[in-house]
Amino acid sequence: MSGRRVAAAKVSGVSRAPGDPLRVGIFTDDFYPHSGGVTRSIEQQIDHLVALGHQVTLFAPRFEFSPPDNCGWEALDYWRLPQTPSYLCSLRVGARLARRIATEHLLDVVHSQNERGSIYLAAQVAAASGVPHVHTFHSNYVGTHRTSPGSSGLNSLTYLPLSGRLLRLASGRGGAPDLRLPPSAAAAEDSAFARRDWRSLARLAHGVDAFTSPARYMIDCLTDAAPSLAGRGHVVASGVAVEFPAATRQRPPSSTTRFVSCGRLGGEKRVDAVIRAFGELGREDAELVIIGDGPELSALQQLAAQVRHGHIQFLGHVDDVSDIAQQVADADVFVLASYHFDTQGMVLAEAAAAGTPILYCDERLSVGVGPDNALLTGPSVAELATGMASLMNDPERRASMARASRELGAGLSGTAMAEAYAAVYRQAGEPHS
Repeated sequence: MSGRRVAAAKVSGVSRAPGDPLRVGIFTDDFYPHSGGVTRSIEQQIDHLVALGHQVTLFAPRFEFSPPDNCGWEALDYWRLPQTPSYLCSLRVGARLARRIATEHLLDVVHSQNERGSIYLAAQVAAASGVPHVHTFHSNYVGTHRTSPGSSGLNSLTYLPLSGRLLRLASGRGGAPDLRLPPSAAAAEDSAFARRDWRSLARLAHGVDAFTSPARYMIDCLTDAAPSLAGRGHVVASGVAVEFPAATRQRPPSSTTRFVSCGRLGGEKRVDAVIRAFGELGREDAELVIIGDGPELSALQQLAAQVRHGHIQFLGHVDDVSDIAQQVADADVFVLASYHFDTQGMVLAEAAAAGTPILYCDERLSVGVGPDNALLTGPSVAELATGMASLMNDPERRASMARASRELGAGLSGTAMAEAYAAVYRQAGEPHS
C-alpha cells in the first residue's frame, strides 16, 4: 500500500480553546494495523479522537499498511531489513519531508508512538510547524534485559545513549537536561544497565513537550532520572476496542477449564512459562488456547508437544478483533505471564472488558486488574501452576471474578483515553520549565 489521503485542512494556527477541535498527527514505525498492542492502541486513539470531533492524520510505514477509513493518512518510506519484525522497522527521516508534511497538514500537535524513526520525524514536523510534540512510551526497554540480555545490552551501549542527542538535533531544541542515575532500587532491578537506560530514556523524554505512558512506574522512573521532567509526564491508559465489552460467552458449559493466552509470541511475553505451568497441572480436564504469532512460535509448539495431559491449541495470528474478543470471552481464565516488561498489558484490559477472570504475575500492572477479578501470583512456573490449579478447582470464584471483570472493564473506554490525550495535547502547548 502506498500513497496518502490528506485530511481537509480547516484553519491555520494552533487551537487552544478548550472546546476547539485539534488537528493531530500520529506517527508510528509499526506495521499498521497488525503489529500488536501499540497499533491496537493507535486504532483506539484514532477512532475516539475522531468521534470527539478532532481531525487525525496517521503517518505509518508503507509495509503491510491498511489505511484507516475515518481519518487522513500517509504511507511513508521506511528502513527495514527483510523478514525482520515490526519493532525493527523505522520511518525514514528528513527535514524536507517534515517541511512538506508541515505545509500540507497544518497540524496543531504531533504524537509519536515509538522510539525509532517516528519520534525523530515527529520532532522535525513539530519544529517546522511550530507545534507541540507529545510522545508515548508504550514499551519498557529496561525490562527486555530479562529475556534478551545480549541485544538489550548492545542497545544500552549504542542506540539508547545516542537517542536523546539525536532527538535534540532533529527538533532543534537547545540545552541538555539535568540527568542522574535514578537512585531507587526498583529502577536498577532489571539489569546492571538499568539505571543508565532510565537516564537515556529521560534524555529522550526531555526532547518532547509532554510524554505519556500507560504505566505509572514508567513516569516515575523517568522523572527520577531527570527531576526537571516533573509535570510533563502523564499516565494515559489505552482504551479497549468496543468488540471486547460487546462479546458474551458462547461456549456452552463444560467440565473442561479453558485457559487463554493472547499476545506476541516473543521471549519477553513468557508464554513458555504458561505452557510449562499448564504442563505441571497434569490435568486432562484442562485446555490452553494460545492466540498470536512471533519468533518463538516454533519453539513454543515443540514445548507444547511435550505436555502429556490436557490439550494445547495454537490459533496463530487472528486479524479480526471480534474473533479475538470472542475467544477471550469464551475462556474460563485469561493468563498473562509477562513479568516486569509490559507497561499496561493491553490484553488484561481487554480480558476484563470481555468479562473473563484473569491470572497474572506482574504486580506493576494495574489497568484491568484488581483483587476481585484477577489472581496475582509470583512469576515462577510453580507459582503460575498453583494459581491455575486454584482457579480450576473453584468455579464459584471464577464466576464471581467474571462479574467483577465485566464491571471493571466497563470503565476502560476509548473515549476516556481520547479525552485524556486531548488534555495532554493542550497542556503540551503551554510553557514549561
